[in-house]
Amino acid sequence: MAEQHLLFKPDAALSLREPMATELGRSVLADGLMLLNELGLEAFTFRKLAARAGCTEVSIYKYFANKQRLLQYHFQLYWLWLRQVAAQEVVRAAGPRDALRRVVDVLCGIWPADLPPLHVDPAALRHLVIAEGMKSYMHKHVDDDNARRLFKPYKDLSAFVADRLLTCRPELSMPRSFATTLVEMAHSLPFAMEHLPSLTELSETRDPQALADHLYERTIVYLEHIDTTP
Repeated sequence: MAEQHLLFKPDAALSLREPMATELGRSVLADGLMLLNELGLEAFTFRKLAARAGCTEVSIYKYFANKQRLLQYHFQLYWLWLRQVAAQEVVRAAGPRDALRRVVDVLCGIWPADLPPLHVDPAALRHLVIAEGMKSYMHKHVDDDNARRLFKPYKDLSAFVADRLLTCRPELSMPRSFATTLVEMAHSLPFAMEHLPSLTELSETRDPQALADHLYERTIVYLEHIDTTP
């Protein structure tokens, strides 16, 4: 089973040793994900994770240099997995707009029953990305991390969404910008729906399908009315 999970392999620079290759490493990931969701990044420590995982703090440091790298590892895992789910749905689509609709659904957490296997719970990964999103890149070392291509899975997902937009309207001049907006809104609006409800009417129901419908409708308006004149 572990070999299947290696299909979604975050950048080796994030870990000192591949965690998904060992039972302890997989436990560090699974328990770390649960604890990050429970405590948040600020209150999370490797000492607390060691107590949860039933191991020593030193053994966790054999896998990750610090909690920021553990967080980024989970984020990369999520973006890699999410792109695969989106690609799977595009193959099933009846046409370009149906493909776009399916991709928007996937971004909003509306997933098919036959999901690619993961050692950790993908819904918990999504919850972490929504709750701790900006903390994976809004820090002093973001430029260095970017130079090391640590945000590549996120960028690849954005490019994949942009390609779906171009399939619907090839003359779009800024597809990546709108694609990134879609990805961001699919994860920042759920945060607002739960914690800052006055920011969006979607808070009234907190319904992922309502979120997906809203974003898809905005996307169609963009595709049909955007000025593509150079």
